[in-house]
Amino acid sequence: MRILLADGDGDLLQQVRRAFWQAHRTWEVLVAATGADALTLLGRDAVDVVIADRALPDMDGIALLHQVRELQPGTVRIALADHAMAELEEQADGDLHRLFLKPVTPAFLLDAMESLDIEDDETNVRAVRAFVGGLNRIPSLPSLYTDLVALLQREDAGMGEVARLVRKDLGIASQVLKLANSVHSASDRPVSELGRAVAMLGVDSLRALVMFRGLISGFDSPRPQGLDLEKLWFHSSQVAAGVRKLALLEGESGLADLAFSVGLLHDVGLVVLATDPSGRYKAILEQAQTSRVPLAVLEHQTYGVDHTQVGAHLLNLWGLPPAFCRPVREHHAPPATAPGVGFPLSMALHLADARHGGGGMAGIFADGRWGLHPRVMIDAERFARWKACLATDGGQGGEA
Repeated sequence: MRILLADGDGDLLQQVRRAFWQAHRTWEVLVAATGADALTLLGRDAVDVVIADRALPDMDGIALLHQVRELQPGTVRIALADHAMAELEEQADGDLHRLFLKPVTPAFLLDAMESLDIEDDETNVRAVRAFVGGLNRIPSLPSLYTDLVALLQREDAGMGEVARLVRKDLGIASQVLKLANSVHSASDRPVSELGRAVAMLGVDSLRALVMFRGLISGFDSPRPQGLDLEKLWFHSSQVAAGVRKLALLEGESGLADLAFSVGLLHDVGLVVLATDPSGRYKAILEQAQTSRVPLAVLEHQTYGVDHTQVGAHLLNLWGLPPAFCRPVREHHAPPATAPGVGFPLSMALHLADARHGGGGMAGIFADGRWGLHPRVMIDAERFARWKACLATDGGQGGEA
């Protein structure tokens, strides 16, 4: 990975460079004290990531990132800013992927860089980053998500405060109640109180829900073309519940929240692709409805990437860890795993997507219409156990 650091603080540049070199000898770290120096370096070689201070000595760091976007759209663009400059994140929509508030430590930036490494194929890395980086508008994290994370970082924060925050968004609040009743359908009585619903869902699942609904509502212009967002929501919530059931079935209660969250967000790349102003994605969706060609294949033929890669990269840019992003990227073709070793989340997601995606209501969203990947059936005993578990949902599962 090649990283360019642009900051007028020479001490910070050297500290970060030293920390990166000590942790990853294969990384190439370029440093620039001014915007002009950074542009000179960018003119020589392609870089994977640019981290630029908002207040460079000779230019606005956001202006530098705008030029980076024009010169190398596949580059991940990160800005550093003082607290008073945080509002620039919205103004720079499209020019930057992440905004970190100063002061930052070398260890913090190292963690951020390591979290970006989720692709195994360098060709895929550049293709996906170039596609997402070239979008006119890069979806940002919903403001409610940011407020929620800040609240949860407080040691004295309780679920009552979380519920009061969620109540500010009636759309989110109603979905929290629906999901709590769906996930805990075996309870004696329906969940009608938001505080109880928040506690039952868990923090990770709540964050994923806020991300999903915020992503959809954030696309006012351009609107997703040809994509039934309510069907996508129904499908995603059903898949989330299914993956969670499989985690609990395997005794992995500690992974249940992660499994649910990944299931809820596994198809977010569809929403991004559907905002293509040319209308090409609407034609892809129509073709997928009437043909036996998998949706991801049609996406690759048109864009060179598919919604699994776009979704995983977007979530990665939002700061979610590789353990979250990899299953999103792999849910169409999960990697092989040895029988009985750990919980193969990518496989569970693939099976839940195919067989537990809302049945006929899911339409093209459920992978089952194109058949299961052979790797899911290698462990015949586990496959039979999972099928039986997903079949106990009252007939919600789709055909596979």
